[in-house]
Amino acid sequence: MVFLNKSLMFLALISCSSYSWATSVRQLQKHSLSDQSQNIQAQLKINGIDDQNSALIVQVKALNAEAQSLELYSQYLERLLTDQNKEKASLTTQIKSVQDTRQGLVPLMVRMLDNLEQFIELDSPFLAQERQTRLTQLKTMMTKADVSEAEKFRRLLESYHIEAEYGSKMGEYQGPLNVNGVERTVNYFYLGRIVFVAVSLDGKNVWAWDRASNEWVVIDDAYASDIEKAIRIAKKTDIPALLRLPLLSEAK
Repeated sequence: MVFLNKSLMFLALISCSSYSWATSVRQLQKHSLSDQSQNIQAQLKINGIDDQNSALIVQVKALNAEAQSLELYSQYLERLLTDQNKEKASLTTQIKSVQDTRQGLVPLMVRMLDNLEQFIELDSPFLAQERQTRLTQLKTMMTKADVSEAEKFRRLLESYHIEAEYGSKMGEYQGPLNVNGVERTVNYFYLGRIVFVAVSLDGKNVWAWDRASNEWVVIDDAYASDIEKAIRIAKKTDIPALLRLPLLSEAK
């Protein structure tokens, strides 16, 4: 009986011990699972922080690259602004120079036009109507506000060039001639500024321009055939040849 009681007590102790050990194991397992969960949470936080750090690093690199680009662009704008300021100063100088030139150009053109008019008046009156028309057009143009000074100056130079070319050209044309109140149609011939003559259409009358008296004078009709040949040469209907023509300096 005593032995039975002892056995029961032993079994009870064993049962208690087993229960306590099982409880401890479960608690350990529970703690272990809790620790693992905490570790996982901590690792996830660490991973999140790493991701954030990586994102921040990428963002910082992008901002640095943008800052460098902005710095380069700022330097470019600074150089551009400097160059524009130089260009502005240059343009200001040029505009001032143009204004000064313009102020001096207008009086110059007025003098050029006056000199051209005097020259035509004193010159032999070949192509008189054509030259007078050109002179009148120049005078009208000079008073027009819608024509630039550059165009006015160009036209003046062009007229000077035309007058200069007359000195080395020969030409012919038909037109009226008034001598002693009698007007008739004649053929004119000029050679530079050394010969200016007129012959009647029938070839019987010949005139030469006299510089000294500033008028037409009758000359020997023996010149008629040579003058008529000179007219054909000027028209390019005859071949060049040696001719006997009265020079302006020889006119009586």
